Amino acid sequence: MPGPFDVPDDGAVARPAAAAPRRAVLVLNASAGTIAAMPDAGGRLAATLTAAGYDLLAPAQPDLPVDAQIDAALALNPEVVFVAGGDGTLRGAARRIAASGAVLGVLPGGTMNRLAARLGLPPDPEAAARSLAGATVARLPMAAVNGEPFLYQAVAGRASRLVRFREMQRGAGVLGWVPLLRAALRLALRPPGRSLRLLCDSRPHRADVAVVTVPLPDAAPLLQIEAVRRRGMVGTLHQAWCWIRGRLAAAPAVVACERPRLAVQGRARHLRVTLDGELHLVAAPLRIRLLPDGLPVLRPTRE
Repeated sequence: MPGPFDVPDDGAVARPAAAAPRRAVLVLNASAGTIAAMPDAGGRLAATLTAAGYDLLAPAQPDLPVDAQIDAALALNPEVVFVAGGDGTLRGAARRIAASGAVLGVLPGGTMNRLAARLGLPPDPEAAARSLAGATVARLPMAAVNGEPFLYQAVAGRASRLVRFREMQRGAGVLGWVPLLRAALRLALRPPGRSLRLLCDSRPHRADVAVVTVPLPDAAPLLQIEAVRRRGMVGTLHQAWCWIRGRLAAAPAVVACERPRLAVQGRARHLRVTLDGELHLVAAPLRIRLLPDGLPVLRPTRE
């Protein structure tokens, strides 16, 4: 029997949008930035989802670890699993939710919330819950690095180390930015290494950083790939600014292409890779492939 990520590589399967199911459960990452700052987050989100027309099968249990909450949630055989947290929390829950046959309901609660933004959800978790009244079910493309799934973006190369310092900043106020800024300046001042090798536009390229982004549900079923060659401190900062704005392909010394799969070689046996903002050490080569029909997800109804 095929697994939840054993999908064809030749493109997404066209399906009409389906009305959202009703039987639901709510999982919260209580340590995620927005959720942690929200008094009685579980109660407030549950009330908002109920008003939006969802039948919550049990009260939320935010005091439990996320994995334990998912265990309890899936035991109730829900049609929808709402997950309130950041991109890393959603990525960790995606495989188990897909395997259960349930639909993922995204409620932004982290630092960046890139996945929620791509689905057209507002950044506030209560507003996002309200926007899912009358939602439809869409298929969310995913990708995998050596079998490990991600929902939004994978980044390979030295720049991925900045994620560790970003985690140190969370909850630390203004002073928490100091280690992150120091690490970014060290990276910008370090001579380029061109340690990665990948194939883009049918030609091999050497790069310092490889950025691989999953396409939107309505886009062509192709990974968006950017091979970045650093160009001194000013050039690197310019590239970083374009990356933050979602325009990395327009930055200098960046080669962009679209492919359904990709292999990334490195000089070391293992490469540092961020998957939806969380740092991992992955054996080289990185074999990245698109899973175009990967996960059913709630999406607000378009006006």
